[in-house]
Amino acid sequence: MELSAIIIAYNGEFYLPDLTVSLEKDLEWIEHEIIVVDNGSTDCGLSLIEGYCTVRIIRNGTNLGFAKAVNIGINEARGQYLFILNQDIFITQECTGILLKRLKAEQGLGLIGPKFVDLDGVLEHSARALPTFRHVIYDALLLSRLFPRHREFSSWRMGWFNHETELYVEQPLGSAMLVPREVIEKVGLLDEQFPIFFNDVDFCRRLKAAGYKALYCPSAVVEHHHGASTSLRPFAMLFESHQSMYRYLAKYAAWYEYPILWLCGVLLLFGLIPRSIAALFRPKPI
Repeated sequence: MELSAIIIAYNGEFYLPDLTVSLEKDLEWIEHEIIVVDNGSTDCGLSLIEGYCTVRIIRNGTNLGFAKAVNIGINEARGQYLFILNQDIFITQECTGILLKRLKAEQGLGLIGPKFVDLDGVLEHSARALPTFRHVIYDALLLSRLFPRHREFSSWRMGWFNHETELYVEQPLGSAMLVPREVIEKVGLLDEQFPIFFNDVDFCRRLKAAGYKALYCPSAVVEHHHGASTSLRPFAMLFESHQSMYRYLAKYAAWYEYPILWLCGVLLLFGLIPRSIAALFRPKPI
């Protein structure tokens, strides 16, 4: 089989039907399978897609987190290429074919990601560099916000990049990423110590260390209900995000970097306060 699409679902009744239908249509000329790994949903999302979409559903029975669910899907998949997807995605026409063709065209390309737009067609910045200690400090000092397009201060979120041209990047957004199976066999599965956030960041770091490139491909487009899954538990997800950032930095920190690691831990902890206040007033995705 050429391609396995792996969708991670959790209470996705508002998103799963659109995603699975758009995906089946886009994959019409590709030998494929669609696997939905469900993390203990309590809504009617699964029954909606069972009715009219040919998908294979794996029910975990409880919320195991994104990383473990992806790994379960990978182990069950049969495709040579693995298209890993969040549930809050809509696949536009020819998106998968464009990504697959570009991925096959270049040896040494280990991952490819599409351009993201919201439901109104507004661009989402989905290409990033791998985060470092200095990026935490830039955020804490508000330098990344005061100078959102500065080459250095915005280097993590790549605010200087227009996202309209193809570019090798360190980390395409993990909400939609196409990876050859042979790459995962060499690099390894997602690290489950990052259950929700930073598993894609960690994977891309290991990808780079193994000598592979990652590519941002704007000619392939997906529509994204940004934050649709994490908005179900905003404060818990905010804490998990900061904790995962620290865990990621700690995983790769040398012993002589521990003082700056601890400083970053303090900054991340205090950074929860303004972000939690902002979350109170942030409108929920429709």
